[in-house]
Amino acid sequence: MKRAALAAALALGACGGSEATPPAKAVPAPAPSAIDPSAHLPTQSEEIVFGDHVPGTLVKPGQAGKFPAIVLFQGSGPTDRDWNSPLITTKNGSGKLLAEALASHGAVVVRFDKAGVAANTTKLDGQTIDIYVAEARAALAYVRSRPEVDANHVYIAGHSEGGLHAIRTADLEGNALAGVLLLSTTGRTLRDILIAQITTQIERAAPGQAEALVGPFRTAMDEFIAGKTIDPKTATPIPGLQQLLGSLTAPASATLARGLLVADPLAGIAKIAVPIFIYNGEKDVQVDPKVDPPLLANAAKANKDVTVFLAPEADHVLKHEAKSLDELRANMAALEVAYNSPDRGLDDATVAAIVGWLAKH
Repeated sequence: MKRAALAAALALGACGGSEATPPAKAVPAPAPSAIDPSAHLPTQSEEIVFGDHVPGTLVKPGQAGKFPAIVLFQGSGPTDRDWNSPLITTKNGSGKLLAEALASHGAVVVRFDKAGVAANTTKLDGQTIDIYVAEARAALAYVRSRPEVDANHVYIAGHSEGGLHAIRTADLEGNALAGVLLLSTTGRTLRDILIAQITTQIERAAPGQAEALVGPFRTAMDEFIAGKTIDPKTATPIPGLQQLLGSLTAPASATLARGLLVADPLAGIAKIAVPIFIYNGEKDVQVDPKVDPPLLANAAKANKDVTVFLAPEADHVLKHEAKSLDELRANMAALEVAYNSPDRGLDDATVAAIVGWLAKH
């Protein structure tokens, strides 16, 4: 009897003269939030490092919660996480502006310096284009590990050439992604679009001479793709094209360049089963809004959730542009300065379309 009484006393906390402390209630995890087109949330940024020492920036809503996440992949060349390039004197900063805009609507957004660019010290010598997929997947893994991210709603968005890397990444990620956004992305190989862009520019500058001037350049590029060694100075008399060929054929970047020139976005997009958003500005002088979006959409026709949006007054870097496409094409030299002017903002219709699509997916 004494043992029973003692046990009862201990169970009731009688020895301490007070009642037993009730167990603490578990705090439920925040419910996942959706992108809100009407939201205007404060945002906060932090510098991050993920994967194999890849430096980046994470922007998120400045309040507690669990949010969808988007990984941004920038365009070609030495373009950094903000979409600025040392090859262009002015800075457009569209990547930074887009990340902050999306975060203000309730998203966690990661952008980063890709291999060999800005703060990313990864050497490109001997690399293939798979390095870009590896970095994109590391970014996706990183955002899924963040406590404020709803891991069931993670997207990848690629701009320009970055769309190609987003497509290749999505092929490996499969249904782990909630969707893919292709922003100003070409439906042609880089080889084909370079030749098309150069032909258009030369035809405008020297009508009737385009084929004579572009033909040798095209031949040299195809020989390079086939593995041959070429001399840029004998391939073309045009200094700008010599410089382009020189950058492509440099020993340190030749393997990577060959892969970029022939990678086919149409073959890749045909395999994507998750929702796809295809975007182009109608004032884009680099990716043809009448050619490339239809190519991508047609290749993805087996996918039942493909959205195509053409912004009437947006350029290649998603900024508002009032000039006509003909005006822009007629003065490409002046365009480079105005095109990247830091005082130009993102196109409102563009941001609304991206946010609206994300809200529905």
